[in-house]
Amino acid sequence: MTDRFDILIRGGRVVDPANRVDQVTDVGVADGRIVAVGDDLRGRAERTLQAAGHYVLPGLVDLHVHIALPSAPGAGHAMLARAGVTTALDLSGPAAGVLAGAAEGGGAGLSIATLELVKPGVQLPPHPSRAEIRRALDRILAAGGLGVKLHVDAGWDAEATGTIIDEANRAGVWVASHCGTTTAGSDIEGLRETLELAGDNRLQIAHVNSYCRGDVADVAEEAATAIALLRGSPHVFAESYLAEINGTSGRCVDGVPANRRVIRWLEGGGYPGTEEGLRRAIRDGWASVPHVCGDDVVLRTGEEGVAAWEAAGTPSGVCLPINPGVSRLLLGASRNAAGGFDVHAFATDGGCIPRNVTLSMGLSMVEWGLLRVEDLVRKACWTPARVLGLAAKGHLGVGADADLVVADPAARRPRTVIAAGAVVAHEGLVLGRGTRFISTARGEEAVEAATGPGTVIDVRAGGLYTGDGLA
Repeated sequence: MTDRFDILIRGGRVVDPANRVDQVTDVGVADGRIVAVGDDLRGRAERTLQAAGHYVLPGLVDLHVHIALPSAPGAGHAMLARAGVTTALDLSGPAAGVLAGAAEGGGAGLSIATLELVKPGVQLPPHPSRAEIRRALDRILAAGGLGVKLHVDAGWDAEATGTIIDEANRAGVWVASHCGTTTAGSDIEGLRETLELAGDNRLQIAHVNSYCRGDVADVAEEAATAIALLRGSPHVFAESYLAEINGTSGRCVDGVPANRRVIRWLEGGGYPGTEEGLRRAIRDGWASVPHVCGDDVVLRTGEEGVAAWEAAGTPSGVCLPINPGVSRLLLGASRNAAGGFDVHAFATDGGCIPRNVTLSMGLSMVEWGLLRVEDLVRKACWTPARVLGLAAKGHLGVGADADLVVADPAARRPRTVIAAGAVVAHEGLVLGRGTRFISTARGEEAVEAATGPGTVIDVRAGGLYTGDGLA
């Protein structure tokens, strides 16, 4: 056992289900790794953190974020660090933009990977051939991305959606879907259609909770349907988030929101489905407008929110409180007959969108008796690390990457966040710098040129393809 530690964490409740540890003990960190876990560790420490009364957990691995923000390149990184996330997968890209944003904003010491949102008429024609899809995938990998993201608002039809999913599987690259096509919406029927189109192919199903907002049936009935659909598709990887708010475009054209779903949401909130209705919703505080404030993005309402929204000419994003608690909690806690989670992981759909609440809301679910602390760690740390193929993350075994969170259970927030053996956030102050970018071997050169040496993974070896972690 080492007698030297860069960081020694004393007396916290260490919760590490991967190594069957749940006890008050010490954790020693040196050279970016966990080097000791045990009672009353002895040795010289450069820094000692007293963690009595706190949880000591693996760093969160968030497989659905949006980290790039042109108006504040470092905000997404900083917001994730403050929330206890040490590894994240961006689901928009493109890789060049995420890399440039990390370099320009300075990063926060996190490990970051990205997919690329593909759109008809941009990366691919509306009805792409398989050869065209393969060439696009190769370009994305060469730029440093892990694969592709499909989105209902992109306008892909069912045939193209199924073909892109199939070609991504043949190539062994990551593919994720915000469910829905030109024939099905972003709702429970869109989830059903996407699973049918995927067939036996591997796929990340993004934010399952967002398809259970009561648009088609009762919220609880939709959640039950989603669970049944996922049980019938055990090869897909599903995640959900715990925030009440969504994030969408506030752009209006000819006096009405350009996103037709916003019209319906406004009407459901008791407002006219018009530009003036959205203005009133912001003024009343029902809707809010994300606003950059240093390395943070905060939600503005009232006249201040209206001014921020109008200053951008209404293209500014808006957030609406449309995610029912019933579906969020049902999907977050539901288990199958074997005891595994029906929705495998928590993710935030956050980053620079201010809903990075996995730890705070997850600990609330622990208080309510819906989850155990070890369940929260499995869904927020261990399972997503395995699915991404990062064997040294998501747990606190000796030799693991020193990615940890010291969390205050009473306040339900991180106190200290450590990534790669360095304190990257403490009491809300972001201290970390730089980015460790995760790519395939095909993108290694692009990553090194942009941010320095990164981490190379083989997507085929991770749980998305092997199923490891999906039980």
